[in-house]
Amino acid sequence: MACINNENCKFSSSSSFSKLPLIDSRRFSTVEYDETGDEFPIERVFPVYARGTFTPEPNPVLLEFTISGYDPIWNAIREEAKLEAEKEPILSSFLYASILSHDYLEQALGFVLANRLQNPTLLATQLMDIFCNVMVHDRCIQSSIRLDLQVYRVAHKLLIQGRELLALALQSRVSEVFGIDIHPAARIGEGILLDHGTGVVIGETAVIGDRVSILHGVTLGGTGKETGDRHPKIGDGALLGACVTILGNIRIGAGAMVAAGSLVLKDVPSHSMVAGNPAKLIGFVDEQDPSLTMEHDATKEFFRNVAVANRGTMPNVSGVAERGDIIKRI
Repeated sequence: MACINNENCKFSSSSSFSKLPLIDSRRFSTVEYDETGDEFPIERVFPVYARGTFTPEPNPVLLEFTISGYDPIWNAIREEAKLEAEKEPILSSFLYASILSHDYLEQALGFVLANRLQNPTLLATQLMDIFCNVMVHDRCIQSSIRLDLQVYRVAHKLLIQGRELLALALQSRVSEVFGIDIHPAARIGEGILLDHGTGVVIGETAVIGDRVSILHGVTLGGTGKETGDRHPKIGDGALLGACVTILGNIRIGAGAMVAAGSLVLKDVPSHSMVAGNPAKLIGFVDEQDPSLTMEHDATKEFFRNVAVANRGTMPNVSGVAERGDIIKRI
């Protein structure tokens, strides 16, 4: 898993410092900062900017993507943008400003996010400075944003750097704009799918593995009875259906599937399926990563199997269970 343990993902390059121009309407100066991005003077948090956009100097981390020209994700995005601009000329200006005018993915993503999240107190130029500074100096983020695009990753890095207030400000703004509330201290793997995304809430001590699919309305919350490590841990390849609520420091095993609307209060075994309020084990899944197949449709066959599985664990009229364990595979 990438960046999901307690260790910070950092790197070292050949040069210890880079210089980025900080344009200030009152003066012109050049600020030096460490390439790990761990040290930021407090005055850089909310500087006064003149007109213009932030353009960092070339960084060794980006050499493999920019100088070599080998970045298949970014190349595919640009090619698709060109095709769409030809088909829909009315969108050509938007596509040029958002994608085609930028040299690499980090710059384009910083531009788009800054313009979506700006408000009267968080200017787009300030936000683009923050996003670019973080993304171009963190190899883990560069890898992750090519698998999923999340503002959370920038907020998480800012929190690690000790810039808690700014990280929480980004969390709050993302919640307002996108309707998704992810605490910057949560630890999230790569290749995460937020399908629709609206209403997703992920708590401070939650941990999510790689290739997890999360539908709208999912809550990974605490019970209110615990302190410290109090949020769920989701294994690789798990699929969390719409409006699922998982509470407390419990584990959802790798490849598990949680049916829509379920309330989960206990650990869920790997490659199992649970459903209900409270959730109960109803079967097992054959897929290694249900999150990739997304086969959670409510077909007649599905409900027939669920009914059979549940009936197998219910007591009969004599009070004796018909079957001790659920062995039916969905």
